[in-house]
Amino acid sequence: MSFILLGILNYQAAGGAGPAEGYFSAGDGSTTVYKWAFPADTVSTTTSAPATMNEHAGMANPAVAGYFARGTITTSVYKWAFPSDTVSTTTSAPATMNKHAGMANPAVAGYLTKGYLTADVYKWAFPSDSVSTTTSLTNSNNLGAAMANPAVAGYLAVGSDTATLNKFLFPSDTVSVITMPDGVLLGAGFANPGVAGYLTPGDEKVIVMKFSFPSDSSSFTTSSPLGMNAHAGFSDPAVAGYFSRGGKFPPVATVYKWAFPSDSVSTTTAAPAAIIRNAGFASV
Repeated sequence: MSFILLGILNYQAAGGAGPAEGYFSAGDGSTTVYKWAFPADTVSTTTSAPATMNEHAGMANPAVAGYFARGTITTSVYKWAFPSDTVSTTTSAPATMNKHAGMANPAVAGYLTKGYLTADVYKWAFPSDSVSTTTSLTNSNNLGAAMANPAVAGYLAVGSDTATLNKFLFPSDTVSVITMPDGVLLGAGFANPGVAGYLTPGDEKVIVMKFSFPSDSSSFTTSSPLGMNAHAGFSDPAVAGYFSRGGKFPPVATVYKWAFPSDSVSTTTAAPAAIIRNAGFASV
């Protein structure tokens, strides 16, 4: 059995049974959280965050819980239990976080960069949520993006409009550097486990970069209909990935959907209101 196939099976085992849903925070100083039910993409407003969130990050342990790091230069991390969406304040970060990114290795650990022009990466062990400081990025992180190939590796784009992508091997957290086709600034990411990961550069660009697993060979895939900025992503594995558009002036409620494996793109159910400087995760 290949390591990639083993990773997919471990991912599926971590997901288990339960509803398949994606979550976007509204961001921009809001407490609102929206939920997309897969595969219908019906959207609802679910349990709100305990306090406003902005320029923050998300990660999830499938079928167990999703996490939003509050951002706004705080240490707070909020946890949504699946499937009830009961929310609690869980283990805080060791130091304040802002303009950062998140990813997870299901059933093992979640990772959040500190952001704010530092190289620190914090690791939350599942299911205890005990937190430690793990392998640092090769460059300081600011307005970056992330994605993960479960049981294999996580990927953190350092942001600041650089083309540097840090790869964290699971479970060792050894880090290596990949050069991307374009820099990331206010971008986002999602992945189709065992197949490919997707990153947007942000900054109002329509470009979407695709990294094939396990080779990490990169290409430009189907572009977004309009430029994306200060946005977020999540995916329904083997089905589709979703990017909120974000925007600048004014922010918008638009959500784009990339069908797997064709990467054909469509405009799907919009958020109930504009979302920007937000974050995302999925329950699967």
